[in-house]
Amino acid sequence: MQELNASATAAQFVDGLAYPIAKADVLARAREAELAAAIVDQLAAVPDRTYESAEDLTGALNAAS
Repeated sequence: MQELNASATAAQFVDGLAYPIAKADVLARAREAELAAAIVDQLAAVPDRTYESAEDLTGALNAAS
């Protein structure tokens, strides 16, 4: 159940970002939002580039996990 909650939180976070956004800015926003360490770790695992949309970032998250 905790994984499901983390997944929903991550999805809401990703959907709420302003795109395009660089990986460094994604991580900064995640820390500002005080997301769980597991979610920040997942975000840290994506390639270091600019993401054009929530779908783009979600795809990178799925590929990295």
